Amino acid sequence: MPVMKEETKELLENVMDETLASEFLKEYDEDQFVEYYEQYETLVSDYGQGLVDEYIEYYFLDAIDHFEDAYSGEYESGAEFAEQIVSDMGYVNNNIPSWVEIDWQATWDNSLSWDYTEIVNPDNNRSAIFSNSY
Repeated sequence: MPVMKEETKELLENVMDETLASEFLKEYDEDQFVEYYEQYETLVSDYGQGLVDEYIEYYFLDAIDHFEDAYSGEYESGAEFAEQIVSDMGYVNNNIPSWVEIDWQATWDNSLSWDYTEIVNPDNNRSAIFSNSY
């Protein structure tokens, strides 16, 4: 086993999940461990390892500081997110006749997917939406 830096050893003494820390060290180097592990462990605790790992795979480890700023919630799909954001902005109201159909998937595909990224959370198969302009 290679010799670890003192900073790495100190951090390892304070981790909450030794198995998670060990997995992280196998995937990344010591400098990345020292710089990112505490944030990683907190996010895994709050959002689940599957989603955090998928986020890192898409955006890379150095973007982990932006996870919570970019996170817009989890939905059944990008289309559900499109409906929610348009409703939250007040564009959908009770004045729309019941016979009007809105294509939320097209709204996601053609407009919102440029500004947001949909990452399927492997822990629950829901779509986690992240803003690309955090």
